[in-house]
Amino acid sequence: MLVSAVKLINFRRFSRLEVNEFHPQLNVIVGKNAQGKTSILESLSLVTQLESFRSSDVSELIKYGEIQASCTVDLNAPTKSRVLIGLENKKKSIRIDETKISSKSKYSLLGTSVTFVPDDLYLIKGGPEARRKFFVQLAINLDPSSVQIYQQYEKNLKQRNRILKGMKEGDHLGDQLEIWTDQFIGAAVQVYEQRFKILERLREVLPSIYQKLFDVSESIEILHDHGFDENLPDRDSIARRMSRLRGAETAIGYSLVGPHRDDFKFNLNSLNARQFASQGQTRSLVIALKISQLELTREDAYSSPLLLLDDIVSELDETRTLALVSYLADYDGQLFVTTAESSKLKTLHSQFASFKLIDLTEDSKIVRRLDVRELSV
Repeated sequence: MLVSAVKLINFRRFSRLEVNEFHPQLNVIVGKNAQGKTSILESLSLVTQLESFRSSDVSELIKYGEIQASCTVDLNAPTKSRVLIGLENKKKSIRIDETKISSKSKYSLLGTSVTFVPDDLYLIKGGPEARRKFFVQLAINLDPSSVQIYQQYEKNLKQRNRILKGMKEGDHLGDQLEIWTDQFIGAAVQVYEQRFKILERLREVLPSIYQKLFDVSESIEILHDHGFDENLPDRDSIARRMSRLRGAETAIGYSLVGPHRDDFKFNLNSLNARQFASQGQTRSLVIALKISQLELTREDAYSSPLLLLDDIVSELDETRTLALVSYLADYDGQLFVTTAESSKLKTLHSQFASFKLIDLTEDSKIVRRLDVRELSV
């Protein structure tokens, strides 16, 4: 996937922003906090993923005081096309070369992106929700149509929880619970099957990427903590566990079994990284995880995905910054990097012959148009 230009209207803080002639490899966006550098990445995420990596609420993307916004992106690859995402009343509309698009599977043929944001650095040490979100996003990267699997699962979970809450409050809804439990189990099986396949692939690439990037020999294990004895829960095992916990679920009013309760554990040299890894080891592991996500996505995508790095370089020490930048220099896709520290450009200079610099600090007011400069070393 290759982006050549972006035009934003009433998007986040921008009334109007146009950036043309992006570099085919590296584009660096420099700006102080709240100047909109992350919003540019967010617009690219919206075009490639049909959602923001910062918010699922469409209204948050529209400039305060406005009722609609748009994001237009010109692509040179995999095909030359213009994509327009319209935002209004918490809804999105999609057009490719003036043709309205309703099928997400058709839209996915354009390409995708992988984001790396500061919150990702807490993937290992943080709570299970962040790790579940990582695996959902990886699944969608690898197979965009899988978003339907997760939507169906969430729908069944929501309905089942509504019924359980009613039963907790004394409503007689046993028959409804049986119907929705059967549908819930079917959706859960699909999620578990997909996660099993993804874990198998991730286990193949993560250790070697980690060891190669940081020149270490530490072993890495990924464990799927889903609460079942079987590696891959099937319909019968899920039904048995739900039957055992029926009383507890009715008492508390929500579902205690299913992929929404999963966690994923990472071991370094057989020790739980969340408990025992140093901050440096943790950050190295997260970098390796995100690069693994990128590599697996590249294997399955029609073209190399965009890589969007939001202020990550500022969060890493020199050793890990150099390891990451060295990898990026060999990546055959397009990169977008934001930073608030212009001093970090020196590290990029050491690995890239040229790149585009989008400097938001040149105009701290509403930016109407930005000239993009190319730096050569």
